[in-house]
Amino acid sequence: MNLSLSHLLSMARFTIQAPREGARQVMKADVPMPARWIALALTAILSALLAHVSVGLMAADAQAAMSPSMQNPVGTAAFQGALMLAAAHLMHWVGRWFGGQGSFGDALLLMVWMQFILLVLQAVQIVVQVVLPPLTDLVAMLSVVIFLWLISNFIAELHGFASVGKTFLGVLAVMFAIGFALALLLMPMGGMGV
Repeated sequence: MNLSLSHLLSMARFTIQAPREGARQVMKADVPMPARWIALALTAILSALLAHVSVGLMAADAQAAMSPSMQNPVGTAAFQGALMLAAAHLMHWVGRWFGGQGSFGDALLLMVWMQFILLVLQAVQIVVQVVLPPLTDLVAMLSVVIFLWLISNFIAELHGFASVGKTFLGVLAVMFAIGFALALLLMPMGGMGV
């Protein structure tokens, strides 16, 4: 497998244009499981570093408004890694629950690959933040759209689902359910400070 940056960037562009085919090629690469775990750690670390660079470029008042977790890059990397791992498990188990056939190893690999693509977008966002600050929010919104596009296609390809549209609706439903559950869990804690 070619791991040169130029090949990875070319593959990332191809994956955005044809996400199911991109996912298929990534899964066919047959990356060993230990390498998948290392890639998860590396992408989590790089994502945390880029997030801290982005925060460092913000105005002091905007930095002060950031959550305390953004004050420690190690904590941010650990949180990012945990989030990616949880998302890979959700991709695997929820898809299986709906009759899909994908493996956890492939879900993990696709999650890492998607995170790599999002890292590229994160780097673009930092450049825009420096060169054309008014466009930063537009790039952030584009990143969210690309994330939803990729995750829906990746899950459909991973599990052999025919409809990306139905998969997208399933992704939204799972995200809503998780948000609702977290709100219920955190609601009692929010009332404790009153």
